[in-house]
Amino acid sequence: MLQGHKQHTAIRTMASLLVTVVVLALATSAIVLSMEDSFQKQAPPASKKLTDAQMAKMNSDQLAHYIFQNHGCKDCHTLGSGGKLGFTEQGKQIGKGFEGCISLLTSMNVIAQTKESVRTSDDKHQVARFHRFGCSECHQITPGKLGLTAYGAKLKSLHLACTEVERILSSRAK
Repeated sequence: MLQGHKQHTAIRTMASLLVTVVVLALATSAIVLSMEDSFQKQAPPASKKLTDAQMAKMNSDQLAHYIFQNHGCKDCHTLGSGGKLGFTEQGKQIGKGFEGCISLLTSMNVIAQTKESVRTSDDKHQVARFHRFGCSECHQITPGKLGLTAYGAKLKSLHLACTEVERILSSRAK
């Protein structure tokens, strides 16, 4: 009788632990999904997007400044100095725990090769950051690879990587 009671208690304890684990997993999933929703970046209005003809008339400095002013960069960054951008209060909050641009783009190159339906919650979080941090203004996920938007292609044609755009923006702030 005592043996049966111990087994019953052990089964109830295990069931209780299992329920707790499931509840925690569901709560974590809900939090991650909520964070992803809050990280989603709205596309700029069509009126703020440049046409190819407008971009063709711009030099690298003008294009870098246009993107900074019109595509959400100034929400999180200030024009810094010494080749680096500064951060607004919002940028400091959003950027907590950020792994860095190079690491994020490296991750995105791998994630871009993974079907959306099988991406992990970490992958989805990285994709959300990619959009929220404005990377998608110049870089785009295409099936199986990471490509460039029209802005990214124009900047590439001017031989400007992300770090060079940052240098241009921060040097004009002097």
